[in-house]
Amino acid sequence: MKVLFVYLNKRTDNMKLMRPAPLTLPLLAAYTPPDIEVSIVDEAFETIDYEQEVDLVATTFVLPLAHRAYKLAHEFRTRGKTIVCGGPHATLMPEETARHFDSVVISQGDLTWPVLLDDFKNGRLKKFYTSHQDVDMATIPIARRDLLNPRGYSILNTFQATRGCPFSCTYCTTHTIYPKFLTPPVKNVVKEIEQVEGGPLHRRMLLFWDDNLVGNPVWARKLFEEMTHLKKKWVAQLTFTITEDKDLVRAAAKSGCIGLFFGLESFNSLSLKNSNKKHNVVEKYKEGIKLLHDHGISVYAGMMFGFDDDRKDIFEITLEKAIELGIDNLGPKIVVPYPNLPLYGKLVKEKRLIHSDWSKYNGNHAVFHPRHMTAEELENGNKWFHREFHSFKSIGKRLWKSKAATWFTLPINLSKRKVLYKNSEGQSISAN
Repeated sequence: MKVLFVYLNKRTDNMKLMRPAPLTLPLLAAYTPPDIEVSIVDEAFETIDYEQEVDLVATTFVLPLAHRAYKLAHEFRTRGKTIVCGGPHATLMPEETARHFDSVVISQGDLTWPVLLDDFKNGRLKKFYTSHQDVDMATIPIARRDLLNPRGYSILNTFQATRGCPFSCTYCTTHTIYPKFLTPPVKNVVKEIEQVEGGPLHRRMLLFWDDNLVGNPVWARKLFEEMTHLKKKWVAQLTFTITEDKDLVRAAAKSGCIGLFFGLESFNSLSLKNSNKKHNVVEKYKEGIKLLHDHGISVYAGMMFGFDDDRKDIFEITLEKAIELGIDNLGPKIVVPYPNLPLYGKLVKEKRLIHSDWSKYNGNHAVFHPRHMTAEELENGNKWFHREFHSFKSIGKRLWKSKAATWFTLPINLSKRKVLYKNSEGQSISAN
């Protein structure tokens, strides 16, 4: 029996610098019995062969790739292949997804994927698979990274140590996928990291895909202490709450941390409060970011525009603050109202949704009517911020103030600037 795993993505040749290896499908491959032949193709830089001889195709995808996923399913099904899926969109909208796929895995696939495979082999594949049991974090296998093509990724060694997040922001999908925050034995994580090869940077660097690596600060500190002897450089996703514990920051830096991504989301306190992001306090941003910089840790912040409490000046305010604080990198996005989450329901009730073209639900388009500006003003403001944040003047000021892992953050800034030039359709962007 042959199983093909497919990663859906937009083909691009200009952002390999920011393309860490995905982890979901290599982990599912590890849950697959050894008598089943498995392979992985990543559409970002590889071509999908619809004619190949496989028994089962499996994919996972996010909301803006839903229509692309439905097309993929159609191509394989018209050729007589069985295709199944899971992931955030399948979990949020299983009924819609099921109209295009032979089977849908809802929430985590750790427990249901082996059952699905057994059902498929015995001709009794169900339309939906879901489990309400907690995953035993001590029994998670080591992901099959050997199935990935290393030439397509900037960081090959990616990990997911914890599951979920103890916080519950109104716009976030994490609690839908991971209802509980779970941690594995620290020794298991360290054992997996110890298998990472040396050599080129992409083989030495580690990235944690966790939604919140410090969701349990006591557990996180133990992990960092155990990682210190490994002599690795690493980056991770977590919450800004790490800056509330100087010892935790110190332990992270000592263990090799050079960069952290977290959602600051807004410099508007009302926007944070009304989206249940109360653990972020705007007045503490400056002190917290300085603490990280002082320990050589660069800051990659998530920022969102379009909250109901945002006015038209939010873009200029955010730019000014981001430069003032020396934020090394920043991912600005327009608020996305994911289906079947509270924000989506609120916008539907208030008749403020513009459309349900999922391909536009990617953070670059305004798919709803903002409260204090037009949708066009929101989109244009987001584009303006992108350009100004990645101007040479902004890059110079921010990185000069930060001085944290500039060798790592400068290429990312310049790469993003290059993309902006390519996407400007011949219109020059600010060169300051």
